[in-house]
Parts: sequence; structure tokens; C-alpha cells
Amino acid sequence: MSKLSDYAILLIGFSFLFLLINKIAFGSSLILGIGILILLNLKIILKQSKKILSKISRHEILIYALFLFTFLISAFLSIKPYRSIPVIMYLNLFVILSFCIFLILLENKKKANFLFNVLSISFALSALLIFIYNVSNYEFYELSKFKGFVNLLTIFTVVNCFLIKSKFNYITIILLIPNIIMSGSSASILGILVGIFLCLIFFCLKKLQVLHRLKYFIFTISVCFSIILSFLLYKNLPTKFDQKSIANFEFKIPTNLIDHHRQFIWGFSIQKFILKPLFGYGQDSSNFIDGSQEDIGSKYTGDMNFIPSHPHNFLIEILLETGIFGTLFFILLIYIINVRIWKLHQSLKFRLHLIFLNSFFWSSSFVNFSFWLGWWQASYFLLLSLIASKAYINKIKK
Repeated sequence: MSKLSDYAILLIGFSFLFLLINKIAFGSSLILGIGILILLNLKIILKQSKKILSKISRHEILIYALFLFTFLISAFLSIKPYRSIPVIMYLNLFVILSFCIFLILLENKKKANFLFNVLSISFALSALLIFIYNVSNYEFYELSKFKGFVNLLTIFTVVNCFLIKSKFNYITIILLIPNIIMSGSSASILGILVGIFLCLIFFCLKKLQVLHRLKYFIFTISVCFSIILSFLLYKNLPTKFDQKSIANFEFKIPTNLIDHHRQFIWGFSIQKFILKPLFGYGQDSSNFIDGSQEDIGSKYTGDMNFIPSHPHNFLIEILLETGIFGTLFFILLIYIINVRIWKLHQSLKFRLHLIFLNSFFWSSSFVNFSFWLGWWQASYFLLLSLIASKAYINKIKK
């Protein structure tokens, strides 16, 4: 049984290396590894889940129920229900599987450290392979092949410094910046900048011992700033999409910050959201909205469409596809999950890593993948479970 458990951990850890091959290899390895681990540890999962679930408050249960309810309404009202219903299923599956991994690792520190070590090796090899590929293809302008994976590599490089001390970590750290630059991963740069900025603010406030007293004030200021920034962004995006308006549109937002195409994508998506603000068009359906596949017709965008595959901004995507209600309860769900993890340990190191993980993931998602991209979503919840289990183990040690 112990050897089979080790093989399952190897499948989970090296699934990220397999992601360089394709998403099917990644998903198969990850699901198979987690599935075996769950079957071998059913008693542990049941025992631990009773303890933890008993501590969940009524308002947390209510938020999760409302999240499911609003998401299901969006799915059944979707313009493409056959796409919306499966993505709700695997979103919940990722949450449940990650929770199970957390419960299993609580009971076995050796298994936890083994998994952290395997992940260190997996990402070190991935970083090395990407670096070799980028160097060998530098003259052929094919360096964006692993641009998406570099985002994941960046999160893990930082988070893994909390999970375990390993010589393999140095490989990912040393190769991180060259891989980001050569892959042209602007989303990674944005994520790093936002992550460092928020970690720095938290660190300063913590050291000044004013965080507890000012937390509501800081929250209020942050919300107001976000609303003002969102309003200014909306006011300066395209709102009319006939050929004359497109041809005469003057870009007020610097295109070196937000490119021409994204400004049209976001403007078009927001105008469509206004037409169906309550429950949206259905999850993973935005590129099927009427008019989304038409050529923009701008000299700056070539033959690109208004929504080529998704809105390239997770918040606009969720608003467009699940409406105000779905977005609200989704954000609340992510919030209560992170609050639960936050309370596991009070160490500054743990909380800075948790802040960085969330800062990087959500800020890079503003200009990056579709939220419904399975490997991106699965990686987030798995990393949350790993950092939570490590925090819990450290707490027990003390």
C-alpha cells in the first residue's frame, strides 16, 4: 500500500512536467494520482473531514449554496448549456479533490514532504527544458510556446520556497527570469509586480503593528479604488462597434499597457454584459455570443474577432458568463476558502506566500487565460491545498 501511495504521489508531482507535452497527459496523470491516493486514504479523509466540516459556519455553507445555485441558473439559461454544465462540474471537482489532498497530507508529514520534493524536481526539470527550448529556438521566434506554463512556473517557484527547502529550487529560481523574458510572458511580469507590491504593503503594515486597527479602512479604500479604476477603464474602452465608430475610435488607454485588441475585446464584452447583467450568457460560452466572431475591422487588429476564444480577463469573463449574482458569490467563495487557510497559521512567511499566490494568480488572470482552462484552475486549487497542509503541519510541530 505504501509503495502504491508513493506511485500516486509521483503521478501528481510529475503531472506538471507532463503538461509540457499536452493537457491530456497532465490531466490523466493528476486525476489518476489523486484518485489512487483518495482510495488508499478513505478512512483518513472521513475522519479529518468530520473535524473540519464541523467547524464550518452557517454563513459559509449559505455562500457555497448560493454560489452553486446562481452558477446552475447561469448554466441552465446558457446559450451553450452543453459547455456550461461540465465546467461547473469540474470546478467543484477541483475544489473537492484539492480538499481531499489537504486532508491526506495532514495525517502524514512524510508523504507531504515526499510530494513537495517530487514537485520541486518536476518544476526544476520543466524550467530546464523550457530554458533549453528557448535558447535553441531563439532565432526562430517560436518562444511563446510555453508562455502559459511559465505563469504556473512562476507561482510555484515562489510558493515552493515555503513548502520545502530543496537544492532543486535553485534551478527554478535561477532560470525563472530568463524563461519569463525569452517566453515573452507579460502576464508573469504583471503577477510578480502585483504580488511583490501587496506583500510589501502587508509586511510594512504588519511590522508597524497597525494592520489590525486599519484593516477595515484599508479594505474600504481598496474597494473604492477598484471601483474608480474600473469606471475609468470602462469609460475609455470602445462602446460602439459599427465600422465608422471603430475606424474613428481614439485609444485613450496607452496601447503599451493594454493592446488594441484587448481594448476592443473588453469593450465588446462589457457592452454584452450590460444586456444580460443578472446571470449572464452561461459559463464557457462567451465566444458564442452573437457578433463575437465577427472581424473587428480595425487597422490595428487585422482579422481578429471581438472575442477570439474568451475575453482575456477573468473578471470580465465571469461577469459576462455568470452575471452579477454568479460573480458575487464566486468571489465570496474564493474569499472564505482563503480566510479558512489564512487562519491555519499566523507566521509571516506563510501569510506572505498565500498573499503572493493569490495576487499573482488573479492579477495575471486579468490579461491571461480563460478562467475555465482546466489546468490553470486545477493548479490554483492544488497549490492552495499544498500551502494549507504545510501551514497546518508547521502549526502542529509547534
